[in-house]
Amino acid sequence: MNNSYRYLHLFEKEKGGVGSTGSLVSAAHAVMMRGEPVVFIECSVTQSDVSNAYATRHTVHEVDLKSDDAADQILSAVQQAEPGARIFVNVPGGHLDDLDRVHDLVRYVKNKYPDLMQVAVTWTMGLDAASRTTLDVLRETDIPGQLILNLPEWHGELTNYSHVDQDLLDSIQAEGGIVLDMPKLHPHLYDRFRKDEIGLDVLSQARGMSFGNVAAFEMWQDRIAAKLADIY
Repeated sequence: MNNSYRYLHLFEKEKGGVGSTGSLVSAAHAVMMRGEPVVFIECSVTQSDVSNAYATRHTVHEVDLKSDDAADQILSAVQQAEPGARIFVNVPGGHLDDLDRVHDLVRYVKNKYPDLMQVAVTWTMGLDAASRTTLDVLRETDIPGQLILNLPEWHGELTNYSHVDQDLLDSIQAEGGIVLDMPKLHPHLYDRFRKDEIGLDVLSQARGMSFGNVAAFEMWQDRIAAKLADIY
């Protein structure tokens, strides 16, 4: 990793409930396990799952995408982060027009200040046709960084993604993108993050975690460490 850069990771989706937030905290956890700095930007301000679980131990910027200066705030947070930091942006679904403004400014800053940051857009796919349609529209634009197509294990086997075909996977990889099936965290453990507001970085020490729960969590940690090492 070139530690002179900041690494901006935009986690985007067509709508909620597809596993994007779970994928974001999974990727961030893999980075934390390597001992590298993590910064969060919480744009899901009505839910604030990331803020609730991490704000007491990590830098979390809250940005409402509907605000006129949302893109400015995101780029300012990137500039303020220490070199080598991974900045994870939790983007809610249904904000495509707002995302266009973010992408425009990110693209401009990336081109004007090439030593500031590297950018990747992680698109978490749902099982419905709208998720594929919106992805196709996104790919027709000038995406401001590498595209990571995330087909999370939360939805079961890859064959369950009926709107994902081999041509799509081949074309994304041919364009320098990545296809990822994010490993699934056991639902009862994910609920400790989402409902109990416990960050994954402290989950193994949380009250009520049995030996079996800790072992299951550690097995998941080993999986994401291996799978995500060259992606995030």
